[in-house]
Amino acid sequence: MRLGLLLLLLACGACQAAPEAVADAWLLDPVGAVLAAADTSAATPVPGEPEGLISLDYLKVIWSDTKEIVTEPWHWDRDDWRDFGLIGGGLILTGALLDKPIRDAAQRNRSSSSDRFFKDVEKFGTKQYGLPVLAGFYLYGEFADDYNAKTTALDGLSASIISSLLSSSIKGIVGRARPNTGLGPHHFNPGGGDYSFPSGHATGAFAFASVIAAHYDDVWVDTTAYTIASLVGVARIHLDAHWTSDVIAGGLIGGLIGHHLVEFNRRLREDNPSALMPTLGTDGNQVTFSWSF
Repeated sequence: MRLGLLLLLLACGACQAAPEAVADAWLLDPVGAVLAAADTSAATPVPGEPEGLISLDYLKVIWSDTKEIVTEPWHWDRDDWRDFGLIGGGLILTGALLDKPIRDAAQRNRSSSSDRFFKDVEKFGTKQYGLPVLAGFYLYGEFADDYNAKTTALDGLSASIISSLLSSSIKGIVGRARPNTGLGPHHFNPGGGDYSFPSGHATGAFAFASVIAAHYDDVWVDTTAYTIASLVGVARIHLDAHWTSDVIAGGLIGGLIGHHLVEFNRRLREDNPSALMPTLGTDGNQVTFSWSF
């Protein structure tokens, strides 16, 4: 509560310094305005020094990333909406024609050894394995002064958080029954507690993989990342936790978000490294406050 009051007071103080500009920013982006007002004295990041993992700078990046993903459909053109329709149609056809046959084939070929293998593999789509991988990138980047490794970890965490929230929201809205319930691939109960579509494990795995692949041009890195992510999806089908269309949808959500955020954050850091920080200035008569993404 004290922290919330402090942030509110700081934001109000900034509004008094430049009432018109900050008032507009507050109405359009209240969370961003609070984050900016909370740290007006911090040093501006310089090129070659990405945000600290535990810092207001990084919170601003996550907030900016979230706004980018949420508002992106409003910037789509006719071709983007056409692609979206084609993907949606493909998922519907997959669900109608392939989900049950693929599920039946997977269950016929299950064994105790394959179950053990896929139970280990599917963990790469969860925080249990994903976060240690990102932590490894960040620590290596910190000690080796490797900018790319650190930003891989930062972008990966942001993509993971955002794609997970989006995936969970869709799950609750769609309400598709899992294959292991025996209700079939066409049973939907929106808001009723069924959470099969999309696959959260596939979403997380492809979010990690796409961020790593987007940061490194080596073919073996891309191949390894996407192979592991694909095996996570296969594991969820094999273990009867998801339909094939669930896995494809999760992979698309995680992969597209991860790749897009890497490009978005790269432009943000390279083109305007000071945009992550608020600035104070004066024209001789009044103090001005500004912050932009």
